[in-house]
Amino acid sequence: MISVESWMNEAVIRLQERFGSRLLFVGLQGSYRRGEAREDSDIDILTILDTLDVTTLTAYREVLRSLPEGEKACGFTCGREELLTWPPFDLFQFAQDTDAWYGDLASLIPPIMRLDTVAGARMAVSNLHHYTAYLYVSGDEATRADELKGAYKGFFFAMQVVQYLRSGLYAQTKKELLSALSGDEAELLRYSMNPICYEEQKTQNPDSLFQLMLAWTGNVMRELAQKSVSQG
Repeated sequence: MISVESWMNEAVIRLQERFGSRLLFVGLQGSYRRGEAREDSDIDILTILDTLDVTTLTAYREVLRSLPEGEKACGFTCGREELLTWPPFDLFQFAQDTDAWYGDLASLIPPIMRLDTVAGARMAVSNLHHYTAYLYVSGDEATRADELKGAYKGFFFAMQVVQYLRSGLYAQTKKELLSALSGDEAELLRYSMNPICYEEQKTQNPDSLFQLMLAWTGNVMRELAQKSVSQG
């Protein structure tokens, strides 16, 4: 598996060589940032340039593919003006989950208010609720529990923000977040973290995986709606 420190250092050097002053920011997100990467994990590199078009993206892709295991490089790429006008509700977690390797992200994003963070959490949780219900009704009964794994992966990211809104502390890793949870929320995260546990529960009672997610999302949607009213 790659050394992400060496990889990111080399990425910054090559991006500076290709783009010069056009390069505004390079950061790392995802499982490599959290220290949770596996051999097959993507490398979530975040790059902000002055402007973005197809020609720029072609050059950017060439730089990434020139790096060791560059085919694993993915992530967020944006132009400066577009990022400044990005919906703030989508940026709290974006900023929290980024380690800077070049430049200053805070100067490139709009101000983020607490209500923006609540709005982002509401959207994430409601999307999980919709997907779970849709999959149960419309999915193939033989495979829908396998497809639900995507919602359990998404639970971690939604729960990070929900827990922050409750406690003021943002858990950077799954283990850190798990230590702060109990009951059904801890169970949801354990299924997200441990594929073996998920498979065992899927074999024993697949419907329980849907019920657990539906109950949590429903309860938290109501909780966040109250936060939105009380802080509006």
